[in-house]
Order: sequence, then structure tokens, then C-alpha cells
Amino acid sequence: MGRCWPILTGERGHYDLAAGRDPILFIKAMENFANEGGMIGEQLWDADDLQAGRMKRGLPTGAAMPLCWSHAEYISLVRSRHDGVCFDRVEPAFQRYVATPVQSRHEIWSLRHPLRRVSRGKILRIILAAEATIVWSMDDWTRTNESEMTHESRLNSGSRISNR
Repeated sequence: MGRCWPILTGERGHYDLAAGRDPILFIKAMENFANEGGMIGEQLWDADDLQAGRMKRGLPTGAAMPLCWSHAEYISLVRSRHDGVCFDRVEPAFQRYVATPVQSRHEIWSLRHPLRRVSRGKILRIILAAEATIVWSMDDWTRTNESEMTHESRLNSGSRISNR
């Protein structure tokens, strides 16, 4: 049976920080998970206290505590809160995909991702296992066009695609 993993509380705190919220509640929860020496266990006991044992609800089980993963996550979360940004955020990736995302010039159609429309100005890429005839329209199917597709073929942008 799995138990509560405090490291995931730290992960959730990082998620909240990245979403613009204060992770202090997660930091406090992790501090409450610590043993007398201040170390945070890998798992917490989530059942009734054991009569003859050291297992008490909400306290460390003693499992893998020397590995310090949860404690390291706690330190990372405290540091992240202090800095106002997740400690292990990869800045070039954040800039590329969040701060100043670059819109793709391509739309991709495949059997697993069948688009119904392609935005005007986009380059359509069709991924198929074999050559095919594509039926398409730019005027709400008043007129249709057929294109024989090879590995190098392209359609005009602004087209609608038929799944026929």
C-alpha cells in the first residue's frame, strides 16, 4: 500500500508558485512532516497508530529517510519562494515557451490529430504512412480540390480538410 509522499507536497508548492500563488501553506505542511531532527521522511503513516510500534498517523514511516529527497524538495521550495521563481526553472525554455512564445508557421494533420480547419497563412503538413489523395476546400465546400500527396506535397493555407 502506498503512503503519503511529502516530496509531492513540495512539487505542488512549486506548481502554485509558478501559477503566481504563495506556496507558504505547502512549506508549513512540509515542516509539520519533519521528525525531531528536522528531517522530512519519504513517506508518512496514513493509518491508525500502531499499538506496539512507532507508526503514528501523519508522522514519518522511517522509509528511506536517509535519502533526503523530501528534505531537498523542501529546501528548494523555500528558496523558490524567496526568489519568487521556481529554483530549477530552465530560463531559456521559460523565455521561449512562456514569456515570448513563437507561433508555429505550421499546422500538422495526422490520423491521430485530424484537423478540420487550417488557419490562413499556415503551412499544412500531413503525416501519412503512404501517398494519398487529399480533398480540400477554401470556400466552405462550394468547390472542392483534390491533391495527390507525396512526401513533399503542400496545400494552400486557409483550407478545410475532409475526413472522407
